[in-house]
Amino acid sequence: MIEMTWKDVPLKSKLVFFILMGILVVLITSTAVIISTVTTQEEDLAYQQSIETAKNYANKFDIEMRSNQAIGQTIAHSLTQYHSENRTEVNNILLKLLEENPDLLGTYVCFEPNAFDGMDSSYVNTTGHDETGRFIPYWNRIPGEITLDPLLDYETSGYYQLPKKLNRDIVTEPYYYEGVFIVSYVTPIMREGEFIGIGGVDVSLNHLNAVINKVKTFDTGYAIMTGNTGILISHPTDEELVGAKTLYDYGVPEITQMADEIKLGKSGYIETIDPITGKDVVMFYEPIRTSNFAFILVVPRDEMLAGVTDLRNRLLLISSISLIFMGAVAILITRSVTGPINEIVNDFKNISDAAIGGKLDERAETDVDIDFREIPEGLNDILNALENASQLREEMEKVVNNSPVIVFKWKAEKNWPVEVVSKNISQFGYSPEDFGPDGLDYGDIVHPDDLPEVETKLGEICSGKETQFNIEYRILTKDGETRWVDERTFIQREQREVIHNIINEDNDIYSQVSDLEGKCHDVKYLQGVIVNIDERKKAEEALLKIEDIRKKEIHHRIKNNLQVISTLLYLESEKFRDEDVLDAFNNSRDRVRTMALVHEKLYQSKDMESIDFADYSKNLINYLSQSYVLEKSEVDIKINVENIFLGMDTAVPLGIIINELVSNSLKYAFDKGKGTIIIELRKINDHHKLVVSDNGIGMKGEIDFEDTDSLGLLLVHTLAEQINATIEIDTSKGTRFEITFQEKNQEITEGEDVR
Repeated sequence: MIEMTWKDVPLKSKLVFFILMGILVVLITSTAVIISTVTTQEEDLAYQQSIETAKNYANKFDIEMRSNQAIGQTIAHSLTQYHSENRTEVNNILLKLLEENPDLLGTYVCFEPNAFDGMDSSYVNTTGHDETGRFIPYWNRIPGEITLDPLLDYETSGYYQLPKKLNRDIVTEPYYYEGVFIVSYVTPIMREGEFIGIGGVDVSLNHLNAVINKVKTFDTGYAIMTGNTGILISHPTDEELVGAKTLYDYGVPEITQMADEIKLGKSGYIETIDPITGKDVVMFYEPIRTSNFAFILVVPRDEMLAGVTDLRNRLLLISSISLIFMGAVAILITRSVTGPINEIVNDFKNISDAAIGGKLDERAETDVDIDFREIPEGLNDILNALENASQLREEMEKVVNNSPVIVFKWKAEKNWPVEVVSKNISQFGYSPEDFGPDGLDYGDIVHPDDLPEVETKLGEICSGKETQFNIEYRILTKDGETRWVDERTFIQREQREVIHNIINEDNDIYSQVSDLEGKCHDVKYLQGVIVNIDERKKAEEALLKIEDIRKKEIHHRIKNNLQVISTLLYLESEKFRDEDVLDAFNNSRDRVRTMALVHEKLYQSKDMESIDFADYSKNLINYLSQSYVLEKSEVDIKINVENIFLGMDTAVPLGIIINELVSNSLKYAFDKGKGTIIIELRKINDHHKLVVSDNGIGMKGEIDFEDTDSLGLLLVHTLAEQINATIEIDTSKGTRFEITFQEKNQEITEGEDVR
């Protein structure tokens, strides 16, 4: 048996082999890259479009529910200011609201016993009242026509007890009332800080099932709505399950996980088997903020990704046809070869090597014998076709590179090593070649002052289940300049079980994960974009500077105007010799100076919103001491004021109060000219207490602020009411004023409870 060597292979077979192998390598490589990139982007786009669809529907229903809640708030807020105590008039208002809003099922109020007009006993078991006689009218269209009934079960039901207990707006979980599936929007009625009842509206949820069932996505996708506890508000096939079944009842772990996140007001999506259709689906869920409900969009996975599959198949078909076509051309060329063509073979080998290296601009030499001329010409045709395909890919890259959006793909490792970056990174002075294993990591160009914050926030996102990350921060250009960017990143996660297997098998991978401090242990990679927002940031900073200048100018002008008024008062007082008149002028000057000092301190403060009241108090007392120095030089004034910052609305009245009380003590408390005045201000929990005391002769008799001849005391009382303060007076040892108040911008408000 004769052994066959490579020299024994026919030249025709060699040509076919080389041509097909070169084409095959180029096509498979380029096709694999194109298919992988395009299909990944298309799949991400399909998910994002479904998320946006779910958000849009959730926002639509949120707007409708917010409108209903506003009606209930209007009822409650109107009755807070209502003092006519006319039940008929209130009933007419509720009836008119129900008639003007056909989407409402009912309007109502419910007052505490005798809280409305004190006449509950006169209305026992009358129309719209029960055996208690309380004012609890419920105008509703439950039977079809509008009727008036008394509210039921208010002593036990959440629609009354929750706002009474929490003193805030309540949107109830869906419930059945008189056989109708409803939700209630309730607002407490408060007077002088005390709960006296509720005002609200009811909305039927029966129509929502039909409305939501009309929502369709792709071919067989559908939507459902649930309450905060997972109770079904709609169902695509069985209306009897509405209000009777929850997401937890399906017993599917992924759906149970989704129900837990809905209870927390979160959005997201899960991939699972649909218990209704049995299909492999993706469920996108978005919270409806006003009602704590959730909108769920159920999309069959194969339908959502049908475009991706079709695109991949078409790309494979095109690649296969191209391969077949190129192979056919190669065979035709080789069939024309009848003899040794070493020169052509060498030429072909050089071109093949260049093509494998990605260089497609070389061409075969056509200046050969006429018998072989078709071979290099045909080969050049093949190279032209490949070059056109390469140019098309390059044009697609140019679209990205000529846009302001820079595309990145990072490894989920410390300092974020760069795997892919678009060429338009050049707008910051870099080139893609600057990044890589032997070059820069992305963390190297993040501003050092911002890097810890970016690491912390990304670590928090990675440690959770979110798939998107958005943050604004600064980066350094290649020239060392600073630019603001907006980053929007998609987080691709690994399956947790797979990660554990890899870690157990490879200690090197475990070390990389440890470098991330456990924050991104299940993240496969980070893929996103950054956009230069430096101009926007500069515009924002310019606006803030303009606003600061405007505020300073306002406070400066007010201070100057008040000083002009003080000077005018002084000049005008020179015309009089009557002590009472002069005293009135001096008191007015002190008050004006007190207000001017507040604006002076605001002008000097950093935020121009609040002042250091300790520093202000020292300046004010120093001014008053100078005003009375000739007469009260032996009076010792002690100041014990904590470092408290107060806004202008509180500082001005409080400063005038101190001015009046200290001036009064300096004038009248010490008949022998000796004594002590103490000024204290301290914070106790969420309130502040101002104490002004002296060891003088004290004030005689009871003090009635509303019936006093003293303008100073009347002014103190009026200003204390202005800041909602209380006044306590002790005249047993000298005179002691205790004024308790709460700073307006520090009042505690309870946030909405996620129900």
